[in-house]
Amino acid sequence: MFVLSRLSGFLSLASIVVIYGLAALPASAAAAPVTCSGEPLSIAPRSSEVDLKTPPNSNGPTEVRAGLFVDELRDIDPVQSSYQFRGIVTVSWCDPRHAFDARVEGVEEKVFYGPEAAAQIERGWTARGFPVNQVDDLKITERVIRIRSDGMVSGDLNISVQLSANFDLRRFPFDSQQLTLEIESFTWNAEQVVMVADASKTGFSEDFEIPEWTITGVRAHEERVDVIRSAEPFSRFVLTIDIERKSGFYLWKVMLPLLIIVALSWSIFWMVDEKFGIRVRTSATGILTIVAFQFVASQNLPRVGYLTLIDKVMVISFLLLGVTVLESYVVSRYQASNIDRAHSIDRAARWFFPLTYASLIAIVVLGAPG
Repeated sequence: MFVLSRLSGFLSLASIVVIYGLAALPASAAAAPVTCSGEPLSIAPRSSEVDLKTPPNSNGPTEVRAGLFVDELRDIDPVQSSYQFRGIVTVSWCDPRHAFDARVEGVEEKVFYGPEAAAQIERGWTARGFPVNQVDDLKITERVIRIRSDGMVSGDLNISVQLSANFDLRRFPFDSQQLTLEIESFTWNAEQVVMVADASKTGFSEDFEIPEWTITGVRAHEERVDVIRSAEPFSRFVLTIDIERKSGFYLWKVMLPLLIIVALSWSIFWMVDEKFGIRVRTSATGILTIVAFQFVASQNLPRVGYLTLIDKVMVISFLLLGVTVLESYVVSRYQASNIDRAHSIDRAARWFFPLTYASLIAIVVLGAPG
């Protein structure tokens, strides 16, 4: 019994020693934490020879996930081919050199704001991205840098910048446009950095309104481009913003009055016994009004080398009014010699001109490229 009692005590003591011994072991001995790249986390002090400004992945390109959230669009100007963008840029990448032991540091994630974030960016590696199509200085109003214990680095930047845009105005004022924001690294080519579109961080705010436009969608993708500064292609992140013009202003204040003016000019077809001069004055008034409308509409358009939809409507209206002058001249020639012939021409014109005008307008509106 004495031997069994001593043996039981010895086993209990051994169990306590084993339990305390396991508790005292570093975490790496039981479940070693790993970095975001899947490598075991080393908590040994970093060597001063490690260059934190070089790309994190020495065996291939570093993937930089990027997303853009549109907060506001302003000054969409087809004449200047530009627009003002304000939104949030979100980027993230894996850099195992920034990994740390969360138990030692006491936090799972280090967060840096404002000047501290800017200093952190200068100390380490970044993709050195910039907006390729910017036409004015980029303004960063706020920035946040987050570094997780596994080495995942992410940043949020609130930016405002004026960007160039290509406008296709063939269907103006019923047109839709695509605004782009293109970001690529100025330093690292596609063999060193690959931009990856992050759909979860890409979108637009529905709280703001643009007086003349409606945002219909936002999407992003990555593409490889050749640049003049390097023989190697670069990876470019492209955000595309789909917008559609609110055409109510031009519809009610330009096109509808124009159609009414043209229709009123057809009153000359009922002026059977009026002289040529009186009929022509009515047509001339409509022609001068169309010229004035065309001048007003052109103020909001660049000097493009093609006709917009509203230009085509103006040209059709101008030509039809010009033909009414010719019709009045023919009628005036018959008034003295064959009044019945003059009346029949006017009666035919009452149907011919409205139907021809409506058909040409329908062809222009329905046949214009989308």
